[in-house]
Amino acid sequence: MSNSMIPSVLIQNSAVNENQDSVLNTVRLNPNSFANNTAVFMIPRAGSVLDHNSSLVWSVSWDNYDNARLNDDQRVSLKQFSGALNSLQRARLYVGGRLLFTNQDVGQTVHIDKLSTNPDHLAEVEDVKLGSQHSFKFTGNGKVQAGHDNDTAKPLYNRLSRAIGSYSEIAANNKSFEATLLLHDMFPALKGGLQLPVKYLKEEVRIEVDFETSFDEIAVNIKATNPLTAPGFTMSIKNPLLYLDYLSYDPVVEAGLAESMMEGIAIPYREISYIQKGLPINANTGLNNEDILLGFQGKLLMKIYVSHRNADVIAGTAAGDGAEGGADVTGAARLQGRCRSQRGEDFEYNLIVNDIFIHDQNVDTASQQYNFLSQTKQNPVYAYPNSFDYYQVPWNGGAAAGDLTSDKIKIGGTENAPAQITDAAVRDGMSNVGAYIGFDLSKYGPDGGVNPQNSGFRVGSTPIILRIAQKGAAGAISPPGVSKQVDVFCESVKILQIRNGLVDTMDA
Repeated sequence: MSNSMIPSVLIQNSAVNENQDSVLNTVRLNPNSFANNTAVFMIPRAGSVLDHNSSLVWSVSWDNYDNARLNDDQRVSLKQFSGALNSLQRARLYVGGRLLFTNQDVGQTVHIDKLSTNPDHLAEVEDVKLGSQHSFKFTGNGKVQAGHDNDTAKPLYNRLSRAIGSYSEIAANNKSFEATLLLHDMFPALKGGLQLPVKYLKEEVRIEVDFETSFDEIAVNIKATNPLTAPGFTMSIKNPLLYLDYLSYDPVVEAGLAESMMEGIAIPYREISYIQKGLPINANTGLNNEDILLGFQGKLLMKIYVSHRNADVIAGTAAGDGAEGGADVTGAARLQGRCRSQRGEDFEYNLIVNDIFIHDQNVDTASQQYNFLSQTKQNPVYAYPNSFDYYQVPWNGGAAAGDLTSDKIKIGGTENAPAQITDAAVRDGMSNVGAYIGFDLSKYGPDGGVNPQNSGFRVGSTPIILRIAQKGAAGAISPPGVSKQVDVFCESVKILQIRNGLVDTMDA
């Protein structure tokens, strides 16, 4: 299936030779229902196509915020590198009763997708859209310290403050954080400029988004004390909206598009599959192999990304009393939530496809891992200092003169208070948290599109196996010995078929 057989208006929206033959209209859409943290949007028929650059907007609110105590001890923010993404769980797009596109972990897939973003763009654009913090500076003793946002006591500076409070419909009282995400980030199937011809579909299009409201998963307590005794950890999602961009074409193009819809078209797209595996506590100090069965027999694969992270709660870590889960929520979990990946001690990995190892020998160094991840992303990955290599310090261990990462963080003009999150936990929360694994099985086309004729790695009858090797340890809070979780995100090629207003999908 060649892209030349697909109507160009469905895969690109650029004007040619300044011939302005299309009109853009934006519709602000409230959810038809919003209950149990799930927003349901019924997509109206309008224009010629729905643009993939439409966006989801939502507000994250800390409902126990007290404005009268702003300058005392109330400092709660979103996660350090992923911001409001942790508040997004699953997303689904239906046509009629058929599930067309799904993303089982929107937050982490978007976080992985942005790993190769230009660092200036991350700090100046994405951090403002999502409430994350990728900028850094150097302290007087040469350590790397997270950049500072705006002091909440100086609102006239018109700069971003990551300190969040409660939502209010009155703008002056609204202290929640409003985040924005493009539709094609939420549904990777729309990458490559795919536009949905909703006007020509006989059945209704429905988008469902599941949100996360666990305090420890989406927020971090920097200094707040008294308000954060139960039930002071209440987080909520407010005012989710879709801003839908509809493109309308001139009558000639419109007629050609309608004819193509009647005759039938087939559009390749990428599907995200999600597999989760838990690794038990390991007291063996030798190198231990773990084989994770992924399956995917007969699939046409493109990319595989892996998150390997230590347990969120480890008895004895004593990282401060400011987490809903107690003092034993680790610094990495507090500052990053689930959007992180951590190397183990003497960490190695490989992938077996069609009974053949993808790498001639196990990938066993951070530099190799970074190189292969950048190849998978098809762009250099931005790694925050000290975030990609193994960090051999027990959780909440004392600060050392040779530490690269600073033990301080400042939100809204206020520095972390050790009683809520210890200095060592801050350091742990930014060290060894960005070490994702990537397997580059095929290349994207222009703008992230796919073409089954020259994309994809065909899997045979034997399942794919992910092999991870690392050392264990007997210590109760020693990083190598604790339980771990492995999340695998696999991109495969599928075909979207549209004929006479009816939609179906098939494997490529």
